[in-house]
Amino acid sequence: MTTYHELLGTTEYSTTSDIKKRYKLLSHRMHPDKSGSVILMQLISHAYNEVLCGNGNKHCELTHINHEKILLTKKYAEKVKQELELQKIKNIELEQQILELRKKIEHQSCENKRLTESLEREQRKNIVSTVLPYENKAREKRYRIIKFGLAISSVALNIGLAVAAITLLNSNDIKKVTSKIDNRLIEPAVTPQKVAVEALIPLKPKLTTHRPLELTQVVGEWSLFQPIDQPPYIAIRNQTGSYIVQRCDHQFYYYSNMTQQRASLPTNLRFMHQQQNFLVYNIAYGIGSELDHWVNSLSIKINREYFSNTFYLDSNKILQQHCASG
Repeated sequence: MTTYHELLGTTEYSTTSDIKKRYKLLSHRMHPDKSGSVILMQLISHAYNEVLCGNGNKHCELTHINHEKILLTKKYAEKVKQELELQKIKNIELEQQILELRKKIEHQSCENKRLTESLEREQRKNIVSTVLPYENKAREKRYRIIKFGLAISSVALNIGLAVAAITLLNSNDIKKVTSKIDNRLIEPAVTPQKVAVEALIPLKPKLTTHRPLELTQVVGEWSLFQPIDQPPYIAIRNQTGSYIVQRCDHQFYYYSNMTQQRASLPTNLRFMHQQQNFLVYNIAYGIGSELDHWVNSLSIKINREYFSNTFYLDSNKILQQHCASG
């Protein structure tokens, strides 16, 4: 005999919500409008009521329903149960596919990150090599001038020695000539050598820095700096090691850490020179070039780097006092 639990597709451990779901599913499929029948709907409704009352393990006792119809209903219930199991298996397979796709996406994102970092390193190398090409050319030019000057000075020295030797040989006093040869072989050569070198080889300019920057460990705060050999100034350092500097000329300067260079720079940054491990730019116009920009904002983005305005107003007032008094 068939129990009400078997007919409805539930067990004694099924919750009320599970029983309602099974009833809705079967009633939807067994409805007369959905290729079902009235007797099947009555059977399902009766089983649903018995299960809710706690009589799910009792055998079906419907005398007005043919036993063959009950068997058909049971078979149909078994068929629905099998379809449900197949659907669960498909859901598990889909979940596994989703996990595999997520792993592939994570691997691809890691690979993209690695490639992006490699590209940024190459771009920094290209920027450093393109920003300072004039130094290599100037160095090669100085080497050529020095080499050419030494060759000319050597020729002039040899000519001077030959002239001195001929002059001494034509003199009457051989002893004096001999003594003078020792002196003139050295002394007359000094003056032509100096003249030739000074005339052809320009003096090598001393490598001086333009207002060297005092480094600080304080990040995100404007501070006043008072070097001994230059006027005072205020500056701020960010997390990447770059600086924004304001001096007594009311101009703002961007000291870019050479390890943080970008492929392209904003048009309002004008390159000035290289100093320490920085490339120094003047913020000619635009955001960050005026005092109001720093006073009226919490932070300013320059060359994709952010700089805070913390203590800027106080530091600027102190700077103006020092500049006026000094």
